[in-house]
Amino acid sequence: MFDAEVAFEPGSVVSTGVHSVRRTNMHRHPNALEIVYVLRGGLHIKVSCEEFELQEGDYAVLNRGDPHALTGSEDNVTALIHVDLAACRDIDPYVEHIIFACESFDLARYRKQEAVLRGLILDLIDSPPATARQRCRELVSLLCNGYSLENYYNRTVTLSSAQREKYLAITQFLREHAAQRDVLGLLATEHHYSKSYVSHFVKEASAISFSDLVGYIRVAMAENLLLSTDATMLEIAASCGFSDVKYFTRAFVDWFHQSPADYRKRYLPETQRDPEITVVSAQSAQSMASEHRQRVAAPGDGPRLSVTPLLLKNLGSRLDLFEAVRTRDSDADSYGGPDEQSGPIHLIPIRVTKSDLDSGYTMDGLASFRQVRATPCLVLDYTTVAATLDLVTAVVRRLESSPDLQVVMWLAYNAFHDRQGVDEVVARAKSDHLIDIQPIMMP
Repeated sequence: MFDAEVAFEPGSVVSTGVHSVRRTNMHRHPNALEIVYVLRGGLHIKVSCEEFELQEGDYAVLNRGDPHALTGSEDNVTALIHVDLAACRDIDPYVEHIIFACESFDLARYRKQEAVLRGLILDLIDSPPATARQRCRELVSLLCNGYSLENYYNRTVTLSSAQREKYLAITQFLREHAAQRDVLGLLATEHHYSKSYVSHFVKEASAISFSDLVGYIRVAMAENLLLSTDATMLEIAASCGFSDVKYFTRAFVDWFHQSPADYRKRYLPETQRDPEITVVSAQSAQSMASEHRQRVAAPGDGPRLSVTPLLLKNLGSRLDLFEAVRTRDSDADSYGGPDEQSGPIHLIPIRVTKSDLDSGYTMDGLASFRQVRATPCLVLDYTTVAATLDLVTAVVRRLESSPDLQVVMWLAYNAFHDRQGVDEVVARAKSDHLIDIQPIMMP
């Protein structure tokens, strides 16, 4: 069943269960936010247009109403926690309209709050109802005030309370009126802003363009209709605010990397499959939760960015996200990743310097590009023959730890008189490391 309503106990804001997850159907929770915590093994999550690989001790927040499917390793045990956001309006009046963005290995680790959040989540697993209710409210408050979409992509900026309220009011309006064609004009009129002010404010507050924010909300609406109705593409396009089917298809492909028709063909059958999931005894669940409390000490690993479609759409202007992660102080095995798709794999250029290699965060995140069918293209800047060869050697050594990772390397230079040195570097890279580097002149 696609719609999986969560039955909350009277007076409760949270429902928790611990399960051995082999595979779920594609489903959504119209009335609940879901928090997934891996107690043992590994877990692959497909949620809307994103995919994550979670390892033991990792957790992720899945937004209310987002279609998702879970695939676990043979030894998987996962806590599935559902939160009734409607019962949390007194915590934040916009709680039902916030687009949450929280994975343990990314923003939570960057903010150095991974352990705090883990402790609160574990309290939801093995605490009595009264304690769980209080911990849930603390957790929701923390998520509301630091783990929403604008916090993820603009993590170096802190919005004032007035700015945050304005941004969330805009988000609420968009989610309620995205089906309207001129939603920007309607929003500007409703809030007495100019269109240019709205666009500028959204970009400044969230580092996301207004058009991308609206596009994301609209394709999310469309995804739900594709999986829950037999509406035609024309009907879905019209009901989600797209001017025509061609524009709808182009926007959907931008986010999901396949056409709406192909997406429906692929995932609609997944909504009807029988889940392979079994309940774990309360005693075993409490034992594992107790073991995980030893992880509450802050981990030594650095954060790793989730390479999301929105990040790729804004890659040119959002490379500072990698820089932000680098200044703060993995590939994961797959348990059911995306199906192979036909068509070319596109290049995503990433400039690599010696400091990138020293910190490791940019290089460690390269494997995530597989999920969007893109090949990282490492761009090295030519300086001198000796220095550039040292950089090439360092890159090759870092890549040796991930032999299955496919990358392309470019060597950029900006003057004709550098060509002889560039050619020498390319030749030495071929003879010493058996790699091909493409020289690129960028005046």
